[in-house]
Amino acid sequence: LKTLGPLVKPMSIIYSSIGIDVAKDWLDVSVSGGKITRYANSPEGCEQLAKGLPIPCFVHLEHSGGYERQVVRHLRAAGVEVQTHTPTRVKRMSQALVGEAKTDPLDAMNLARIGGMLPVPATKSAERVSLGDLSRSIEQLKKTAAEYFTRAKAPELDSLVREAYQEIIRQLKTQAQNLAKEFVQRVKASSLSDTYKLALSVKGVGNGPARVCTCEFPEDLKERTPAQICSYSGLAPIDNSSGHRKGRARLGKGNSRIKAVLYMPALGAIQNQSWGKELYAKLRAKGKAHQQAIVAVMRRLLVRIVAVLKRATKALTTIHTIFTPLFFA
Repeated sequence: LKTLGPLVKPMSIIYSSIGIDVAKDWLDVSVSGGKITRYANSPEGCEQLAKGLPIPCFVHLEHSGGYERQVVRHLRAAGVEVQTHTPTRVKRMSQALVGEAKTDPLDAMNLARIGGMLPVPATKSAERVSLGDLSRSIEQLKKTAAEYFTRAKAPELDSLVREAYQEIIRQLKTQAQNLAKEFVQRVKASSLSDTYKLALSVKGVGNGPARVCTCEFPEDLKERTPAQICSYSGLAPIDNSSGHRKGRARLGKGNSRIKAVLYMPALGAIQNQSWGKELYAKLRAKGKAHQQAIVAVMRRLLVRIVAVLKRATKALTTIHTIFTPLFFA
């Protein structure tokens, strides 16, 4: 019963399973794996869809780069249960139970058939989603500025082009700083204010890592073990062994944003904190490569952040506060 998830309800009520494949311009909808009905992916189309769904029902769809947000908001406002699933899990389950073929209508039918067998994901609050948009935009601006910085250092580059690149870098940095300040103002006024402050209280964690952890950690953080959070963040080695063969364990993809933002704090811990120095030196003495050792430090730092958030008390007295001046780094 637990495996079947939310579709298991009292026998007196029959819940329809709805699969929706979300595209930029339209929504392919299948009721219980049946014939496809197409709606526009627009406010009007979403309202029409909400009115036409059988009640009661469960709607299953995939994360689609943000294109699913509109239909999810409209359906939930109409009182419809909606669950968004990870595309990789949907794909693997579909291949195992249905086959290799893939089209938009087939995806919708497969979601209707297998959605109830997939793990029930924790739904992010609208507040966390909004702050996450800000946080991801800041990281993207920084990434783009770094790319232009590399281009501007090319040898014998035309001076006019170099000046243009440098001006773009200045504008990107200014935009990132402005968004970072706006994030602090918004998070101070949100229900995630304590989470942000607690993350900042961990030694070595600055505004950037605290911001990303506040937005990117799963909604059900307190219900997960540290090992599960490490796996979610892509910092847990995945074994690859069979019989007498012992393959090399590799990191999973996980949440690449959490993984990326912990790299510099881990370097700082190796240089300035005793636990970081000892752990890194110990692993290097055992013959581990630099990358393996620093990932272990990143994982230890992540576990410390998670412990503080679960305990809901600050790690140590620290100079970091929610009013810490923001610098572009």
